[in-house]
Parts: sequence; C-alpha cells; structure tokens
Amino acid sequence: MKRLVSGKQILVCVGPGGVGKTTAAAALGVLAARQGRRTLVCTIDPAPRLADALGVPDLGPEPRSLADETNRILGIGQSGTLQAARVDTGCAFDRLVGEQVADPVLRARILANPLYRQMTADLTGAPEYAATLFLFDLQRSRAYDLIVLDTPPTANALDFLATPRRLADAISSPALQWLAARSPKVRRFSLQRLSAGGALVLRRAGKLVGSQFLDDLGAFLLDVRDVLGAFLVRARDIEAMLRRPEVGFLLVLSPETAAINEALYFAGHLRRAGTPLAGFVANRVLAVPGMVEADALRAALAALPALADMNAAQLEAAALQLADLGAYLAYITQQQQKELARLAAQAPGVPITRVPLLPHDVSNLESLKAVADCFELAG
Repeated sequence: MKRLVSGKQILVCVGPGGVGKTTAAAALGVLAARQGRRTLVCTIDPAPRLADALGVPDLGPEPRSLADETNRILGIGQSGTLQAARVDTGCAFDRLVGEQVADPVLRARILANPLYRQMTADLTGAPEYAATLFLFDLQRSRAYDLIVLDTPPTANALDFLATPRRLADAISSPALQWLAARSPKVRRFSLQRLSAGGALVLRRAGKLVGSQFLDDLGAFLLDVRDVLGAFLVRARDIEAMLRRPEVGFLLVLSPETAAINEALYFAGHLRRAGTPLAGFVANRVLAVPGMVEADALRAALAALPALADMNAAQLEAAALQLADLGAYLAYITQQQQKELARLAAQAPGVPITRVPLLPHDVSNLESLKAVADCFELAG
C-alpha cells in the first residue's frame, strides 16, 4: 500500500455498498499524508461517514483541512497534508455548464430549466458522472499529489467505469441529435418548425406527458445544444484519464464467494481494457480463533476472578457454548481464507490487502488510525 500511494496520482476505490469503501479511501488518504504527500479524499456518499471518520463536520464540495489535533491522532506529520471534500452532483454539472456558456442570461436559463435540474439530480448514472467530473477538475488543478475517490455504492464496480461511455453514447444518439438540431437563427422551440412526422410524434407524446413538459424539453434542447458537445468531449477526456498509468483502481470487497466472483470479473474486464487493477482490499477478515477446545475454555473461564462464583455445571455449560461458537468462527475463517486464496490464484500479480474485522464500526479517529496502520504494515 505504501508503494501504491506513493506512485499514483489518483486512486479510485470501487465496489458495492456496505463493504467499507469510504473507510478504505480515508485510510489511504491518511497513509499518503503520512508519507508527506498533499492528499485529498473525496466521496459522493451523502451519508456523513467520511466527515465523521475524519472529524470534519458539514463536509461539502470545497476541500476542508483536518484539524491539527486530528492530524496528530492519525499520525500525520508536518510534511504532508490531508483534506476532504464531498462531491455535489449539481455543482459538478453546473461548473461544466459555466465553463461552456459565456452568456450569463443563457447560462441562468439552462441552470433554471426543470429538466436540467431533474437530469443532474435523478438521471441514472448522474452521481457517478459527477464524481468523474469532479475528479477531472481536481486533477487539472495540480493542487494535490494524490486524490483518493470514494465512488458511489453500486451493485457492480463496473458501473462507475461505464458511466462516461454511457453518457457519450446517449449524447451521440440519433434521437437526441435530431431533437437538438436547429438553425442558428432559431431561438424558440416550435412544433411547426419540425417535419410533419417529428411534430406528430411530439404532439402524441404531449398527450402523455403534458404540453409543459414539451415546452421545457424544447427550451432545454435548444439552449444546451452546444453544451451537449462539451459534455461529450469531457466524457471522452475522462475515459482517457481513467486509463492513464498514474491512475489506480482498488476494489474493496468482503471475503465472500459472491464478492470474489465479482472481483475476478472486474479484474478481467480491466485487464482486457488495458487498465490493470492496482489491488484488492479484503475488508473485515476474521482472525483464526485462538481457543476452541472445551477443556481449554473451561480452564480459562475458571481462572477468571470475575467468574469465581460459577459452579462446575455453569462453567461446563459456558465452555461448551463457547466451543460451539469457536468452531463456527473457525469454519467461517477457513472459508474466507479459501476464497481469498482463490482470488490470489485467479488474479495473479494483483496484491490483496487484508483488513481485520474491528470490534466496532469505523466511526472515530482511533479506529480509522487502526485501518491506516494496517495499510502501512501491508508494505
């Protein structure tokens, strides 16, 4: 991990929800800052997990520095810096529109259009694309040595990578180009200006969705015709950026069969695309139980001063219950190790960093420091 954070400019943590991506991203940022790098960790998760873990309340799109005391607890010295930010989907799209539309009246009209607001808020893939826009702008600024991105929770890690391509395909679609096509002299959308067939299609659509929707659609398409081209160019630029050697993808997973299968599929997809996976992070890995025999457990219980009042029958019952639990944990641990061995065998050369299951959720600085320490020990 130390070599990884020192040799990359962008690290993207991908994986399904609930596996600890946000924790992994924050811990990577801590590790990089310990190495003296100017580091930014950004997330698109609306839940305040990253802010809570780093002690930065009210996290927003403007990068925020950690408090001196927070840096001290996390082991970050004076040579490195760690900042945090949360991707705002609307702000990311608005910034791109602001770059492409010089006319303030036209820019205000686009930003106020209900369809534009709905597209940036609810369109499938909008959070993922906003994250890539945010990442692209940060990378252009050259303000950081390393940017760590915590991607949105998705069922499939490939969803994040596919977003720029899906957007490019949508913008390039004949239907959208047909609707957006107009003469430079046309300032208003009008059904009369369309061909008879096109007008008939939209009139029939209006009966289903309402005339106001068609008015908003027409105004939006006329206003953003040139902006769509900028979105297309930016989508292609982002796709190229994600393939650069200074960008690394880390797949965060749980050591379970379904997660390992998805990880192998993801690694194969990246390999075929010429973008090798930088590593796997297996989170919440169980340690091998140290004591599972009933006799040993009975003796250990009897030696505890707090249990001095327990009689032999009670000690026996407690020891048997603990032995059953230990056997179950040993079985689960064995299955986890078996799945991680399968991952290593089928994805040779891709490092696997194991993070042990902590006694509690990573929601404070001490537990985040523990994960960062684990990454540092991984070499």
